[in-house]
Amino acid sequence: MSNLNIQDLKPEQARQRDFSNMDITLKRDGTLITFKDGKLFSPRCERSDRFRHILNILKEKGVPNCFGEMYIEGGNVFNVSSSENWNKAKFMLIDLEDNKLNYTQRHILLQQVVKEVNNPFITPLVKFKDFKEGWDYVKENNSEGLVLRNERDWFKVKSLKEAKVEIREHEPSKDKGTFILIDNNRVSGTSKDFVRQFKEIKAQGKIPIIEIEYAFLTEEGKYFQPRCRRVFAKGEENGN
Repeated sequence: MSNLNIQDLKPEQARQRDFSNMDITLKRDGTLITFKDGKLFSPRCERSDRFRHILNILKEKGVPNCFGEMYIEGGNVFNVSSSENWNKAKFMLIDLEDNKLNYTQRHILLQQVVKEVNNPFITPLVKFKDFKEGWDYVKENNSEGLVLRNERDWFKVKSLKEAKVEIREHEPSKDKGTFILIDNNRVSGTSKDFVRQFKEIKAQGKIPIIEIEYAFLTEEGKYFQPRCRRVFAKGEENGN
């Protein structure tokens, strides 16, 4: 996974594609972890001490080098990062790091490994027969999304929430700046076109509204990874 180019797809794009030659699996909302040479690593640093119970299981069972998603059942990435939850974390194996095997061989072996480990903390990929079945599961269970993969391509489809909120002001920067919302949330990395639209709406004496998509609300009521879809004047939503 770390050496593959994973492409993002919107749900409406995914519905138009043929994934009959790909595995369709559940995406957990957690942290990517690699098990290599008897240690656990996140993309940034070693995590062996943080998830000691997972490390011990993998070493005791002789699991080969692999990577997967460290997650909390029913939780999100913040939950798995909280020290009070480290010993509750589960590890969903995604792939083996054996380049001598092809994709099919690796996943046959991966299934055997999970079965032989036989531990509730080491979980298999959740697979679906087609995109519709997978997406229905994601929506019904409020899951993060799906990953679609084969030997050549990997795609990620996230289930994002939506919100329309009044923009209180724009905070300039050297580049695009940040929108400050009426609920005190912030949306950064906005495009110059969005900033221009905001200024035009304000100049007309109208109320600017931002439509965003985001992963979830944090415990503090903040939008996690918000992204601007569009900016429009209040009352003119259907005219944009």
